[in-house]
Amino acid sequence: MEFADFPIRESYRLLAPRPTVIITTVNKKGEINAAPFSFVMPISMDPPIVAFASMPEHHTSKNVEETGEFVINLTSLNILEKMWITGKSIPYGENELEKAGLDWIPSVKVSPPRIREVAAHLECELLRMNEIGDHNLYTGSVVHASIKEGSIKDGLLYVEEVKPILHVGGKKFVIGDKVKFIR
Repeated sequence: MEFADFPIRESYRLLAPRPTVIITTVNKKGEINAAPFSFVMPISMDPPIVAFASMPEHHTSKNVEETGEFVINLTSLNILEKMWITGKSIPYGENELEKAGLDWIPSVKVSPPRIREVAAHLECELLRMNEIGDHNLYTGSVVHASIKEGSIKDGLLYVEEVKPILHVGGKKFVIGDKVKFIR
Protein backbone atom coordinates (compact mmCIF):
# COMPACT_ATOMS: atom_id res chain seq x y z
CA MET A 1 0.00 0.00 0.00
CA GLU A 2 1.39 3.37 -1.01
CA PHE A 3 0.97 6.69 0.78
CA ALA A 4 0.55 10.01 -1.03
CA ASP A 5 1.79 13.32 0.28
CA PHE A 6 -0.93 15.48 1.77
CA PRO A 7 -0.81 19.30 1.92
CA ILE A 8 0.60 20.32 5.32
CA ARG A 9 -1.72 23.35 5.50
CA GLU A 10 -4.68 20.94 5.29
CA SER A 11 -3.29 18.36 7.74
CA TYR A 12 -5.76 19.34 10.48
CA ARG A 13 -8.47 17.81 8.27
CA LEU A 14 -7.00 14.38 8.95
CA LEU A 15 -7.93 14.72 12.63
CA ALA A 16 -11.61 14.20 11.94
CA PRO A 17 -14.34 13.71 12.82
CA ARG A 18 -14.16 16.02 15.83
CA PRO A 19 -16.80 16.65 18.51
CA THR A 20 -18.82 19.73 17.67
CA VAL A 21 -20.03 22.08 20.38
CA ILE A 22 -21.66 25.47 20.60
CA ILE A 23 -19.72 27.86 22.80
CA THR A 24 -21.81 30.54 24.45
CA THR A 25 -20.32 33.78 25.75
CA VAL A 26 -21.50 37.23 26.73
CA ASN A 27 -19.87 40.61 26.28
CA LYS A 28 -19.49 43.27 28.98
CA LYS A 29 -23.05 44.46 28.25
CA GLY A 30 -24.39 40.92 28.83
CA GLU A 31 -25.27 40.41 25.15
CA ILE A 32 -25.28 36.70 24.22
CA ASN A 33 -23.02 35.21 21.56
CA ALA A 34 -23.05 31.59 20.35
CA ALA A 35 -20.88 29.85 17.78
CA PRO A 36 -20.07 26.27 16.76
CA PHE A 37 -16.57 24.88 17.32
CA SER A 38 -14.86 21.58 16.62
CA PHE A 39 -11.35 22.57 17.70
CA VAL A 40 -12.21 21.55 21.31
CA MET A 41 -10.62 19.12 23.76
CA PRO A 42 -10.21 18.12 27.39
CA ILE A 43 -6.62 18.71 28.51
CA SER A 44 -6.68 17.77 32.22
CA MET A 45 -8.87 15.57 34.39
CA ASP A 46 -7.64 16.77 37.79
CA PRO A 47 -8.27 19.63 37.87
CA PRO A 48 -10.81 19.53 35.01
CA ILE A 49 -9.52 21.81 32.24
CA VAL A 50 -10.71 22.12 28.65
CA ALA A 51 -9.44 24.06 25.64
CA PHE A 52 -10.75 25.41 22.38
CA ALA A 53 -9.18 27.30 19.49
CA SER A 54 -10.79 30.33 17.87
CA MET A 55 -9.81 32.90 15.28
CA PRO A 56 -8.83 36.12 17.12
CA GLU A 57 -11.37 38.23 15.20
CA HIS A 58 -14.35 36.07 16.19
CA HIS A 59 -16.91 37.46 18.62
CA THR A 60 -16.32 34.44 20.88
CA SER A 61 -12.64 35.40 21.26
CA LYS A 62 -13.47 39.02 22.04
CA ASN A 63 -16.07 38.05 24.65
CA VAL A 64 -13.92 35.44 26.42
CA GLU A 65 -11.08 37.94 26.67
CA GLU A 66 -13.46 40.63 28.04
CA THR A 67 -15.29 38.49 30.60
CA GLY A 68 -13.08 35.45 31.25
CA GLU A 69 -16.02 33.01 30.94
CA PHE A 70 -17.56 30.60 28.43
CA VAL A 71 -19.89 27.61 28.28
CA ILE A 72 -19.28 24.55 26.12
CA ASN A 73 -22.64 23.10 25.02
CA LEU A 74 -22.48 19.54 23.61
CA THR A 75 -24.52 19.38 20.40
CA SER A 76 -26.54 16.45 19.10
CA LEU A 77 -28.47 15.48 15.99
CA ASN A 78 -31.69 17.14 17.20
CA ILE A 79 -30.16 20.62 16.69
CA LEU A 80 -27.81 20.09 13.73
CA GLU A 81 -29.50 22.69 11.49
CA LYS A 82 -29.86 25.18 14.35
CA MET A 83 -26.19 24.68 15.30
CA TRP A 84 -25.19 25.63 11.76
CA ILE A 85 -27.20 28.87 12.01
CA THR A 86 -25.16 29.94 15.07
CA GLY A 87 -22.07 29.93 12.83
CA LYS A 88 -23.44 32.49 10.40
CA SER A 89 -21.94 35.97 10.38
CA ILE A 90 -24.23 38.36 12.22
CA PRO A 91 -23.44 41.76 13.73
CA TYR A 92 -21.63 41.88 17.06
CA GLY A 93 -24.06 42.04 19.97
CA GLU A 94 -26.89 40.19 18.21
CA ASN A 95 -27.99 36.89 19.77
CA GLU A 96 -27.23 33.86 17.55
CA LEU A 97 -29.32 31.60 19.81
CA GLU A 98 -32.36 33.73 19.09
CA LYS A 99 -31.62 33.69 15.33
CA ALA A 100 -31.30 29.87 15.45
CA GLY A 101 -34.47 29.35 17.48
CA LEU A 102 -32.60 27.83 20.44
CA ASP A 103 -33.65 28.37 24.05
CA TRP A 104 -31.21 29.35 26.77
CA ILE A 105 -31.19 28.99 30.52
CA PRO A 106 -29.00 30.63 33.15
CA SER A 107 -25.75 28.93 34.02
CA VAL A 108 -25.03 27.93 37.61
CA LYS A 109 -21.55 29.50 38.05
CA VAL A 110 -20.82 31.76 35.05
CA SER A 111 -22.58 34.58 33.17
CA PRO A 112 -22.93 33.05 29.68
CA PRO A 113 -26.11 30.97 29.35
CA ARG A 114 -26.49 27.27 28.72
CA ILE A 115 -28.50 25.96 25.76
CA ARG A 116 -31.62 24.05 26.80
CA GLU A 117 -31.72 21.70 23.78
CA VAL A 118 -28.21 20.24 24.16
CA ALA A 119 -27.13 17.10 26.00
CA ALA A 120 -24.52 18.61 28.34
CA HIS A 121 -22.83 21.82 29.46
CA LEU A 122 -19.37 22.69 30.78
CA GLU A 123 -19.27 26.09 32.48
CA CYS A 124 -15.74 27.45 32.35
CA GLU A 125 -13.55 30.24 33.69
CA LEU A 126 -10.63 31.31 31.51
CA LEU A 127 -7.20 30.22 32.71
CA ARG A 128 -5.17 31.65 29.86
CA MET A 129 -5.12 32.54 26.20
CA ASN A 130 -2.18 31.68 23.97
CA GLU A 131 -1.66 32.98 20.44
CA ILE A 132 -0.88 29.92 18.33
CA GLY A 133 -0.62 30.26 14.56
CA ASP A 134 -3.76 31.82 13.11
CA HIS A 135 -5.86 30.90 16.18
CA ASN A 136 -5.94 31.73 19.87
CA LEU A 137 -6.02 28.78 22.25
CA TYR A 138 -8.27 29.33 25.26
CA THR A 139 -7.91 27.06 28.28
CA GLY A 140 -10.58 27.10 30.94
CA SER A 141 -11.26 25.52 34.32
CA VAL A 142 -14.53 23.64 34.39
CA VAL A 143 -16.38 25.17 37.35
CA HIS A 144 -19.71 23.40 36.78
CA ALA A 145 -20.94 20.55 34.57
CA SER A 146 -24.52 19.48 33.85
CA ILE A 147 -26.04 16.74 31.72
CA LYS A 148 -29.55 16.04 30.48
CA GLU A 149 -31.24 13.13 32.21
CA GLY A 150 -30.75 9.89 30.26
CA SER A 151 -27.54 11.07 28.57
CA ILE A 152 -25.16 8.97 30.70
CA LYS A 153 -24.93 5.18 30.70
CA ASP A 154 -22.41 3.21 32.74
CA GLY A 155 -20.58 6.46 33.55
CA LEU A 156 -20.05 7.40 29.88
CA LEU A 157 -21.89 9.57 27.38
CA TYR A 158 -24.81 7.48 26.12
CA VAL A 159 -24.04 8.10 22.45
CA GLU A 160 -26.87 5.91 21.16
CA GLU A 161 -29.31 8.28 22.90
CA VAL A 162 -27.43 11.60 22.58
CA LYS A 163 -26.31 11.18 18.95
CA PRO A 164 -23.42 13.70 19.21
CA ILE A 165 -22.44 15.72 16.14
CA LEU A 166 -18.90 15.16 14.86
CA HIS A 167 -17.42 17.56 12.29
CA VAL A 168 -15.64 16.13 9.26
CA GLY A 169 -15.18 19.44 7.41
CA GLY A 170 -17.22 22.14 5.73
CA LYS A 171 -20.90 21.16 5.90
CA LYS A 172 -20.13 17.45 6.45
CA PHE A 173 -20.89 15.82 9.79
CA VAL A 174 -20.96 12.33 11.27
CA ILE A 175 -23.49 11.37 13.89
CA GLY A 176 -21.64 9.50 16.63
CA ASP A 177 -24.28 7.02 17.77
CA LYS A 178 -22.45 3.69 17.41
CA VAL A 179 -20.36 2.02 20.12
CA LYS A 180 -17.78 -0.68 19.42
CA PHE A 181 -16.20 -2.59 22.28
CA ILE A 182 -12.63 -3.88 22.24
CA ARG A 183 -12.04 -7.15 24.06
